[in-house]
Amino acid sequence: MSRAVRWMVAGVAALVTFGIGVAVVRALPWGWLPREDGARLDTALGFGALAGTAVLAGLGWWAGRERPPAPTPAPVPPARTLVQTATASDDGEVRQSGGGAATHLEQHAEASDSGRILQSGRGTDAGHERVEQRAKATGRGRVEQSGDDVHPGRGPEESRTPC
Repeated sequence: MSRAVRWMVAGVAALVTFGIGVAVVRALPWGWLPREDGARLDTALGFGALAGTAVLAGLGWWAGRERPPAPTPAPVPPARTLVQTATASDDGEVRQSGGGAATHLEQHAEASDSGRILQSGRGTDAGHERVEQRAKATGRGRVEQSGDDVHPGRGPEESRTPC
């Protein structure tokens, strides 16, 4: 039974109890009740209110004991993967920059002869859980990789890996 239905049952039961209590006190000729109609009505209303309040207190506990359903958590966006693969030959140059909303970043690059490879992963500051960079340069090739928010060729000396 839903919470709203239980509260409705509790309210209706309290009103019915109030009405029955007023009717019983007004109808029965008990000797200890007042004889005038106005005083008898006041006594009946007081008794009905007391009985209805007692019923509402008991059923109110029953109606409110279940917690409302927990709010639905916000949906988690799906993990995004960014994979970049590049090959350059002769005097080729490869520049790769990955970032954005991807949580997994992979970059692969190959260059030959006078090739040059520049890779930027924009790592943990961009929210990546994993950054993977692989590069291969032959001949007079040069590789610059950055797994941080530093772009290759402009970052600290530690972020560069020349071949």
